[in-house]
Amino acid sequence: MDRVTFIKSEFKQETASTWLTSILQFASDIDFFKPFQGFKLKMKEVHYTVYQKLTTILSSIIMGCESTKDINEVLSPEILAANMLGMDHFPDQSQINIMLKRMDKESVEQLQNIHHELFMNYSSSVYSPDNIVIDIDQSGLVANAKSYEFAQKGYFPDKRGKVGYQVSAAFAGEHSEVVDFYFDPGNVHCQDRMDDLISSIVLKFKEQIKANKVIVRGDSGYGSIQNIEKLMSIKGLKFIIKGYFFKESYKHC
Repeated sequence: MDRVTFIKSEFKQETASTWLTSILQFASDIDFFKPFQGFKLKMKEVHYTVYQKLTTILSSIIMGCESTKDINEVLSPEILAANMLGMDHFPDQSQINIMLKRMDKESVEQLQNIHHELFMNYSSSVYSPDNIVIDIDQSGLVANAKSYEFAQKGYFPDKRGKVGYQVSAAFAGEHSEVVDFYFDPGNVHCQDRMDDLISSIVLKFKEQIKANKVIVRGDSGYGSIQNIEKLMSIKGLKFIIKGYFFKESYKHC
């Protein structure tokens, strides 16, 4: 990523990622981080607040960090970006890990509410005049190391007997937007998350569904008779689902 070098007082040189600083400036201009300021988590705030640690995680994602262990190396030189977020320096990996371990079900619910608020404020698909196609799907992630918590045996294509996780998502592909997302143990079937995904779609696209402008697509994993009946009960919703017990795709318009 491109970096720029600048001189501060006493001729001290510093470098900064133009990518990170420009994204943070844009986020500041639209108050993107505002919903995170009210995030509540029971833990001591000695040098950094929970809000600052959350923005650190978001900054690490912007910079392409694959795990928290990359934070020390990638974000440590980013003094300007840290200053933009009200910090002298970014917190290190250990402090971020402590915060993540403190998170519980209530924390996840808070993050879901924040995602919903941001989605409704800044989504392109929500305000599109065209038909919205939303794909629901599940993908397996193998994780064999003993340090991976809650990893379970499940269905992983061509990797029989492996343990890991299942990622379920509703995705508006044309607009590259994640409508909803769940991370579960490997033994969770895709149908176990279908109600959650559909509920989120209905919540976010109420008006578009009323106008018959939302099309949900899914593979045969979601194609049980019970699921098809549930989808048919949602007035205005269109869907294309491959039947679980038969080869044909089921269309409802």
